[in-house]
Amino acid sequence: MIFSAHVFDSSPLTALRRTAPTTGATPGLRSARTAICAPFAHSMIPSPQLGREAMVACWEDEDALEQFLTRDSMGREMAKGWHARLELVRAVGVFPGLDADLDEVAGDKADGMAGPSVAMTMGTAYLKTIPRFYKVNKGLERQFLETPNALWGTAATNLRNLFVTTITVWASLEAASDYMKTGAHAAAMREHYDPEKDRTGHTFVTGGGFFGFRPLSMHGSVGGKNAVSDRLLENARTTATEGS
Repeated sequence: MIFSAHVFDSSPLTALRRTAPTTGATPGLRSARTAICAPFAHSMIPSPQLGREAMVACWEDEDALEQFLTRDSMGREMAKGWHARLELVRAVGVFPGLDADLDEVAGDKADGMAGPSVAMTMGTAYLKTIPRFYKVNKGLERQFLETPNALWGTAATNLRNLFVTTITVWASLEAASDYMKTGAHAAAMREHYDPEKDRTGHTFVTGGGFFGFRPLSMHGSVGGKNAVSDRLLENARTTATEGS
């Protein structure tokens, strides 16, 4: 089992109409969700990139992902952008569409892990709490932008099914953990997360969780606002080395 995160450009109309690939029609696919990106920002004013899309997915193996990117029409479109291939090392909650025990999948892979990491948060938003969720989330975005070892990130939302996710890249797994345990993020966890009530969410979302990954590889790039490229992994390793 491997996971992947994709960021690619299309058009505003295509992005709004996009539906995720399905497991029945895509060999080796175990789960996929698509959304429209919005770069992290200090401003309270929403700034979605209407022509930039993201997909988070899980695959039986790397060959299944490769076949999708080279043989499927949607996959070929996504292959023109950026994507990361990921090994799960930490899991809290559920990855939408998966019934696997992700704690077991992650095992003890995080122990002693060195080098860069990728994190995802995701879930289905409660419609009535979206304004409060947005306000709280802006504090988390500001904290991310001010964290030296936070290398790149984006939020993404699918308004049709209220799916929300963030994809972030860090100089190390410890950097991601420190971010979660301090500042606005720590305050949000204390105030809005009760694992006994809902392990898969919190005050604002449900049916999701937090996931940490070891990046196996990164491919391609997207330019313009909030650009990201396959060199991010190399830069992350350099940052980690300089900080050690």
